[in-house]
Amino acid sequence: MKLGAFIVMFLCMVMFLEFVGVPTGASTILGTFGIDINSNNGVVNSMDGENSTFWDWIFGAGAGVLLVISATGAVIIGLFAKSYDTSLIILPLVISVGSLLASTMWTIIKYMDSFGQSWATNIVSLVLVGVAIAFIMSCVDYFAGR
Repeated sequence: MKLGAFIVMFLCMVMFLEFVGVPTGASTILGTFGIDINSNNGVVNSMDGENSTFWDWIFGAGAGVLLVISATGAVIIGLFAKSYDTSLIILPLVISVGSLLASTMWTIIKYMDSFGQSWATNIVSLVLVGVAIAFIMSCVDYFAGR
């Protein structure tokens, strides 16, 4: 499976689990964007992007960080595209999704362990470890250039 498909699948899985009430690492990320989800029933309490910390970070501080980041990013991408491997630009996204995946997997395993059924925990752990190994192999395949 391609790396892009893994990233989309994992992000959708994490968001689905967050909305059904399973605690994942996405709640802090969503809180940064101004999305508040009730942890008991998975209902979105509020979506206030303009009063979020992310909005203040992008558009606050005078001229706005967004314009500075855009100009700097265009220059950096231009430099990378000429003489360096362009996959280095995707690396921060892969690392952040991979760390979110690892924390979500650990949360799911602890959640299953709280039911007291060791067989169910073992089955879920086996499936999640297989998915994590496939993600790692996809990353190696992508960055090795095959």
